[in-house]
Amino acid sequence: MNPPVNKAGRRGRKRIVASLAESKTLALYREGRSLLSRNDLDQVSISQVSKAAGISVGAFYVRFRDKDAFLDFIITNAFAQARASFQEQADVRYAPNLADVLIRQFSDAEFAGIVRAAIKLGFLDEHHREPFDEFRAFVSEHLAEMLFAWVKTGERPQRIASIDSALAILTLAALFPNSEIDLAEIETQQVIVDLLSGKSASAKPLSSKKLSHTKSQSKLPKSRREPESLRKPNEVTLKSKGSARGPEKI
Repeated sequence: MNPPVNKAGRRGRKRIVASLAESKTLALYREGRSLLSRNDLDQVSISQVSKAAGISVGAFYVRFRDKDAFLDFIITNAFAQARASFQEQADVRYAPNLADVLIRQFSDAEFAGIVRAAIKLGFLDEHHREPFDEFRAFVSEHLAEMLFAWVKTGERPQRIASIDSALAILTLAALFPNSEIDLAEIETQQVIVDLLSGKSASAKPLSSKKLSHTKSQSKLPKSRREPESLRKPNEVTLKSKGSARGPEKI
């Protein structure tokens, strides 16, 4: 008599519900994130992930139907974690931290790799990028609610558009890590801060020539920065002009 075939189509092995609370699934998740930070998703194989996680390919298949299911798991959980991190700062309602949180997230190589994977898979089937779209919508809505409650109804669409522009810059930086958009540069960060605060009129457009020229002069270390660091460029500028006003804040 032949042994029963389980839902995964493999004999003698029961399916395991994939969960980050389970050690082997967590190992696969972490190694998948790491590999996506350095490789295009097409270059990441199931055997490669399994070997890096220290488990067998068979153990992979009892948790995930195929590679797409695994990538969906990574994408869904990564943006859920990013959303929770942003929500934690939003609950404190200290707006100056929020721009810093977003810049740190999109500057992270693993997060950027997941953004690329979500968008690329989204061209094949939109459901793959839904977690990313939902994350962006969540961020936009929360910033609008917190920062623009006092803004006249007619002005809100323009203010929300400025937030979406900042998110677009962050997304482009993640999609094209070798482009001129460098999130470690003070100028780029200040543009994002101005857009997120609804100051679209004062936000300077990103110039590829200017960014290229200032790349060696204004690059910040990629370690964690103090919450007030994004206001320092303005503080220096204002002091040099003899202004009595403090640094600009969101």
